[in-house]
Amino acid sequence: MSKKQTSRDKLLDVTFEEVYKFGYGGASTSAILKKAGVPKGSMYHHFSSKKGMVLAMIEERLTPKVRDFFDFELKIDSTALAVLTYTLKKISNNKMLIAHGCPLHRLMFEMGTLDSDIASACEAEFDNLTTNLAKVLKFGMKEGSIQSADSKEVAAYIMAATWGLLSRPASSSSKEQFLNDSNLLLNSIKA
Repeated sequence: MSKKQTSRDKLLDVTFEEVYKFGYGGASTSAILKKAGVPKGSMYHHFSSKKGMVLAMIEERLTPKVRDFFDFELKIDSTALAVLTYTLKKISNNKMLIAHGCPLHRLMFEMGTLDSDIASACEAEFDNLTTNLAKVLKFGMKEGSIQSADSKEVAAYIMAATWGLLSRPASSSSKEQFLNDSNLLLNSIKA
């Protein structure tokens, strides 16, 4: 038996979809309410504003999804290159990421100068991803599979490059293109 989704959960799910597809500015509260099938009063019962709803969405929907996309975690008996290869292949299999780019990057880019609270929430998750990736890279440098360098700088480079690869125009974006470009990226850091 499936658990009935609460109005709050519906709002957060639809807010994620709308902000991902249309950006913060293009995601209207009325469209979110209509698609979620939730009356305006229910929204204000859970959130003080669209901004409050988006901040909750970042914490409860966006962050877990991004951590799943960018799964930079060393497994037992894995190598740094294996973790990176696995993560990039996993990203390539996500049609939404290939078609629309990284939702964290899109929101962080849009809101960087418009709203410090939303920008800070996005930047905190970017810092978390970069820190986790730096740990994998540092391990790879110790094992000798990754070129020795500042692991945090290389992690920031890989995140920026990956986001760039995911930001290609739809006409030149595909799983194959992403994998090809990802291999070039990995080859640039191999020892």
